[in-house]
Amino acid sequence: MVGVPEEHLSGHAFHMYHLTSPDQTVSFEFQHNVCGRSINAEGTVDAVIFLAKKVHLKADKQIYDMRDVLREGNMR
Repeated sequence: MVGVPEEHLSGHAFHMYHLTSPDQTVSFEFQHNVCGRSINAEGTVDAVIFLAKKVHLKADKQIYDMRDVLREGNMR
């Protein structure tokens, strides 16, 4: 059980990451918990706006990811 609140069972993103050194002497763990779907929807809108600007400016065609959207810094 990861503790997702009942009202967010239909829309959440709870992830845990575990990294361990090859010799097993060091481990690193972190997690992120997202309740609801609004943050994903807002990020999608920001990505569409980002791509629309690239098309309008006739930018070189390339593959973008959310890091590019965040780096540009024009989040709503």
